[in-house]
Amino acid sequence: MLFDVIYGWRKWREQRGFWSLLVVSLCFFCCLIGLVVNLFWLLSSDRPKWVANQQAMMTIAKKDLSGNLQPSSGYDIDLVQRLAGVERVASIAIESSSVSLGLKELPKVTIGFYSQSALDLLGLAAPFSLQNFEAKKGIVSQRFWQQHLESQSALSDTRLYYRDSAFLLAGVAPQSMQRLGDADVDIWLPDSYLQLKVPDMFVDNPQLYLNTLSNRYGFALLSKQADVALLQHAYRDLRRQTPWPEGGFSDKYYQPWLISGMELNPNGRQLLQRQAWILVGLLVGFGFIIFSGIVSAYSQQGIARHAEMSLKLALGANRRGLIVQLLRENLPALFLVAGFSPLLGLVITHFVGNISVYQKYFVEGIDFNIWLWLIAVICSLSLFIVCALMPLLGSLNTLFSRGKQSHMTKLQLGTKKLILVLQLAVITAVMMISLSLMYQELQKYSSVAIAKDVVSYQPRVDGRLSVMLTVEQFEGNWSVGDSPIALSSAQFTQLGAPSLKYQPQTGEMPEKPINGLYVSHNFFSLLGIPALYRGQLAENAVIINRTMAMQLAIELGLNDWRAAKDVALKVTGFYYEKQVRVAGIVNDSPHFGIANEAKPLIYLSLKDQNPLLASRIAPVFYSNEGNSEAIASHLNDWALLLSPKLRYAEGRSVIEQIEDTDTAGKLLFLTSSTMALLILFLVVFTLYNKFSYAVKSEQLKWAIMLAVGGKKQVLIARMIWTNLLLSLLAIMLTIGLFILLEGYSLSLVNVSLFQPLIWGICIVTTLCFIIVITLWAARGVLRQNISALLRG
Repeated sequence: MLFDVIYGWRKWREQRGFWSLLVVSLCFFCCLIGLVVNLFWLLSSDRPKWVANQQAMMTIAKKDLSGNLQPSSGYDIDLVQRLAGVERVASIAIESSSVSLGLKELPKVTIGFYSQSALDLLGLAAPFSLQNFEAKKGIVSQRFWQQHLESQSALSDTRLYYRDSAFLLAGVAPQSMQRLGDADVDIWLPDSYLQLKVPDMFVDNPQLYLNTLSNRYGFALLSKQADVALLQHAYRDLRRQTPWPEGGFSDKYYQPWLISGMELNPNGRQLLQRQAWILVGLLVGFGFIIFSGIVSAYSQQGIARHAEMSLKLALGANRRGLIVQLLRENLPALFLVAGFSPLLGLVITHFVGNISVYQKYFVEGIDFNIWLWLIAVICSLSLFIVCALMPLLGSLNTLFSRGKQSHMTKLQLGTKKLILVLQLAVITAVMMISLSLMYQELQKYSSVAIAKDVVSYQPRVDGRLSVMLTVEQFEGNWSVGDSPIALSSAQFTQLGAPSLKYQPQTGEMPEKPINGLYVSHNFFSLLGIPALYRGQLAENAVIINRTMAMQLAIELGLNDWRAAKDVALKVTGFYYEKQVRVAGIVNDSPHFGIANEAKPLIYLSLKDQNPLLASRIAPVFYSNEGNSEAIASHLNDWALLLSPKLRYAEGRSVIEQIEDTDTAGKLLFLTSSTMALLILFLVVFTLYNKFSYAVKSEQLKWAIMLAVGGKKQVLIARMIWTNLLLSLLAIMLTIGLFILLEGYSLSLVNVSLFQPLIWGICIVTTLCFIIVITLWAARGVLRQNISALLRG
């Protein structure tokens, strides 16, 4: 057997690098199958792992003006119970509050309040139980336990305090329950604890406060024949027809959103599905290049060894023995694919598990599906076995001849050209997808109109604050170490949900929600935000972005968005009302993320902050010059004078913060580019091997043509012309396919695959690519003289 293995290895002389590349690529392909297809399976589930109930369900929530999912109210959730096809409803409330552990106060702890109906409807696993619910025991997350309670002697004896009410712990929640939507839940409590947060003004009617407060995610158990799309329309009609309770909190500006299954992060799922579709498309192209390369390489070896097999059969060799010999020759490839691919899969899975986009959605990580890998390995090994027997094809029923038999038949020539066209179509498609994603990313970053040298300093608050700002800070005349400083009430890219409403002072239009940001008067000049219509920010004088100006122009029937200047507005909030006028208009800035559309935004002076909230908000500072460490030190000295619970982190570039809002886009671009480079790298060697063999197989023909007066330049030009024609055919096939798939690409991956500029670059690059590889493959043969070519 060792002789057959060594003999088979020697038969790959001058092609061992290409053979090794094919084997390693096949290992990589098998482990990607186990990862990417498993990702699709995980995304196909309509509920998290911790939901044991497998009956038809839907999620009850709201959609804000930015298209993000927001919690609903208990009142709205109870309305769903009236819809036909809904059997039961339940809810979970989310709140960020402080919790005490002994004498230590833990601020900003996220608490999930579950109801008894949620316990039954969702089928929550231990330690969630009716007994613990009635005993009013809490359940902590694994992360909270590791950070604060791991040193405790007994978890059941640990006592925590929520709003001065003590509770014991029943255990640790499953790891899969750590994340609920966009929130990492630290502690789970029965919803009876919500009564402790009812303010005095609602003491006579606490349910009015609790049921109209938008802090709940609802879930409904459906009958089998219920259609979520029809329920969505019926629910909207029911909400319009049902009066809202007087005296309660209202956010009627958000749209009701019913989602099939239990899904609290639909936007995250959409991003991952887009990522998965592109990965699957690239994986299919990668697999085709690998398999076609294997078939092509073994076909070439089969043609070269045809005479050998015919001679052995003519001398009386056993066919079964030849089959066993050929299989033994390929044992190294079989063992490498079976042994190396799972190790590579574990490495890739570990790497992918540390990517934040996947960590946010899959709390327990992405598993490497060993069964999918096993199916891929079996298919790959079967392909190797079939290809290994190619030298016997045509030899079993063919008489031995002493003539040279390394030429290709017409069928083999046609098959070779067909495979070449398909390979070129795949590489053109991959190049098109990668360039389209690159162009999309460049468009995002080129739209950012912020000074690159601006650094922001974020506050870190460990308790209650009482911040008092000076007139110099309000007006932007404050400096630290001779560096001018600007202020804002929130981080540049974290404005949150709209907290204000606006209405023209004419009163003809209804109130509409809008995002607001309170800034110092030098905010725009320091950050380099372009002014489209100059104006001075001041008390009762606001600046709006272009999207807001266009919205006002439509609402008020103005001829141009610039006419929105000097429009008088009434701005209202929580026990807050201001009469302001529009002093200027600035360009849209990526406050809502670099990948999202601009939203209407109003910039107000820090002097106009709600007096009830102003002293509790630590401002964000910005600078565009000076030493960031020194400025952070000065800011911490200033913060220490106000409160020992306030400090500032070292400065970070605003541009970096903006870019971090599109981690999914970066990941999509990097993964697709990496796959594209792998495919391109493999295609280069595959085509080089194919063209080299084509030149060698035609070596005798070329030598005769040169001997009778032919020129090498003409022969090379003819070969290049043939390959260019095949390339153009592949490009036309790809264009036709992408035109058919344009609608699907926009809906699945939100990328247009038919852009003239990108196609022009792809066509020129592909043709140049083919010319270079053809010349590279022919150079070795054409350097020889005619006598050497005739000897073969």
